[in-house]
Amino acid sequence: MQRRFALSAIVASLASTLQPGLAAAQSGSVKIVVGFAPGGSVDALARQVAETLQATLGRPAIVENRAGAAGRLAIEQVKASNPDGDTLLLVPHGPVTLFPHVFKNLRFDMEKDFVPVTRIATGDYALSIGPAVPAKDLPGFIAWLKTAGDKASYGSPGAGTLPHLLGVSLARAIGSPMTHVPYRGSTPAMTDLAGGTVAAVLSPVTEALALHDAGKVRIIATAGASRSPFLQGVPTLKESGIDIDVPLWFALYAPAATPAATLTRLRTAVVQSLSRPEAAQKLKLLGLVPAPSQPQEQLALQRQETQMWEKAVKASGFTPED
Repeated sequence: MQRRFALSAIVASLASTLQPGLAAAQSGSVKIVVGFAPGGSVDALARQVAETLQATLGRPAIVENRAGAAGRLAIEQVKASNPDGDTLLLVPHGPVTLFPHVFKNLRFDMEKDFVPVTRIATGDYALSIGPAVPAKDLPGFIAWLKTAGDKASYGSPGAGTLPHLLGVSLARAIGSPMTHVPYRGSTPAMTDLAGGTVAAVLSPVTEALALHDAGKVRIIATAGASRSPFLQGVPTLKESGIDIDVPLWFALYAPAATPAATLTRLRTAVVQSLSRPEAAQKLKLLGLVPAPSQPQEQLALQRQETQMWEKAVKASGFTPED
């Protein structure tokens, strides 16, 4: 519960000084657009970055939540904005590396239409179960799935998101079908999980930590190469015999034609803030670790994972959506 209160305090304190309705009308403000609803980890992370830019650049900084279409609306909005450094995109890696293989008619190309400012942080994905599942661990969940019938459902932040595809891959790997239930972000999915509406949820660890610590849901596995530093005793899918290794990162992007000097100024402000102990502590409350990067390093990672997901999508048997 302490973690939940701390996360709420971060969001509330930042939101009190960075209200979208107030700052949107101000000229000369920096706007960070996120494709998910307020209250989740992406929103809290964006507000932390906005607070940093406001303090460092001496200009108003706001967060605009443009939820919908699994985050695509936010990406399209930033693509269409003026490339002057005043409108930025904070995004998890799924829309950057996965969407080219999931949606047939994307109206953006992350490599051509955007330039990385810096990676912000890294974390893990979690498989969480709720009170609808009479199991305490991954083997018990798998055994329950085989007889659960139409109760075998899992929620994700939206159709076509990385957690959605992760669920497709997981069901395929364990040989038990699970019905996908898409939500408009991880927060409402976790609420329904705690209430027993869905059996499981795949989400960033961040979204599940508070409810896990409160005993309302149970994180039974993570999807990274190694165990999460924020979850004692919780195994990875790989060490449980399921060949899935999915990294998680968040990065800040600007429209492609943004001047180099502007990008450098923005990157310097963010990277300097991430080096401070208080920044690492705030990210820890979100289940994240600071991980700033140079633009070329981030672009190389983006290309590598885009190629990786092309193979993974084909292997999963998932059919791309419109």
